[in-house]
Amino acid sequence: PSRTLVVQKMVNRLCLIALLVHAISATVYFREDFDSPRWRDKWIQSEHSGKEFGKFEWTAGKFYGDVDKDKGLKTSEDARFYAISAKFEENKFSNEGKDLIVQFSVKHEQNIDCGGGYMKVFDCSLDQKSLHGDSPYVIMFGP
Repeated sequence: PSRTLVVQKMVNRLCLIALLVHAISATVYFREDFDSPRWRDKWIQSEHSGKEFGKFEWTAGKFYGDVDKDKGLKTSEDARFYAISAKFEENKFSNEGKDLIVQFSVKHEQNIDCGGGYMKVFDCSLDQKSLHGDSPYVIMFGP
């Protein structure tokens, strides 16, 4: 191989290593794997009046790879509203001047006539027990 090709490969490897080091050093502000029944200590279900809220179940659901590792929250009743929230680890953060990456996954097991699953990020003033569809949010993901 030519000297230029060898140098280019070395530069590519160094760039990849720098990218990996940057990714590894990223700050995680919130993470939930639902891998323990202790999720109930962190998550608060809304008790807002005027809505028929359904209860969440902690389960791997109807299909899974590993019954223990694939657990999550499942909506247990049809035609109900669901509202649950958890605070960021330090209860506040700023990503000013930095990218914010939000990732979540949803597994739909039943046919849904209408509705959907939403994920919202609220500011620190949210009253978790009174969370409802009109609670002001900062970011929303969903259908």
